[in-house]
Amino acid sequence: MNRSIHKIIDEQVKRWEMSKIDPPAEIRKIRTITISRECGSQGQEVAEKLSAAIGFDLFHNEILEAMIETSKNSRTLLETLDENSMNIVDDIVSALVHEHHLWPDEYSKLLLKILNTIAKHGNAIILGRGGNCALKKIDAFKIRIVAPDTQRREYIQKTRDMNFDDAQKLMVSTDANRTAFVKRYFNCDTADPANYDMILNTGTLSVVKAVSIIQCAMS
Repeated sequence: MNRSIHKIIDEQVKRWEMSKIDPPAEIRKIRTITISRECGSQGQEVAEKLSAAIGFDLFHNEILEAMIETSKNSRTLLETLDENSMNIVDDIVSALVHEHHLWPDEYSKLLLKILNTIAKHGNAIILGRGGNCALKKIDAFKIRIVAPDTQRREYIQKTRDMNFDDAQKLMVSTDANRTAFVKRYFNCDTADPANYDMILNTGTLSVVKAVSIIQCAMS
């Protein structure tokens, strides 16, 4: 990546601020996509190619974590929404905390606000960080990318130059950590198919085909 994460965030904030001052001439339905994935299922590749294909901004783990760090000391990112939309986000976060019996600390409250701020702006793909659970009250298209263990492990071995045992350990630990993260912050089960609108198996579908199916489902 040629640009730093914080440079990307600065550019994103400027785009959002400009949209407040000079909104698009044509009003169109805003779409937000969340992508959850098993380790080694090529979920990030699907997200990247989908972003390029439809022109949506991609928010992955590193960007989201940097946004949280930025927001700890400044409300600039959250204030890219107008006052009414900011109030809506606050109401959504409060409802999520109450309905799902969450114990919000500073991190979880910021994460919920940032994910919902991104969704309110729209034209966004959110990769990971429990986006599908955080946006239960937002009209987001929620996708899960899976693949058989054998193929996921082989993919990890190939792309990370790992032996069989190390790839297996990485796959298991990463999936366990992601599951625990979503359970802790959203009281949500990553394995429950009811939490998604679409589940795609890259064991039988290529990344390109998966992107094509998502695009068809959006139309």
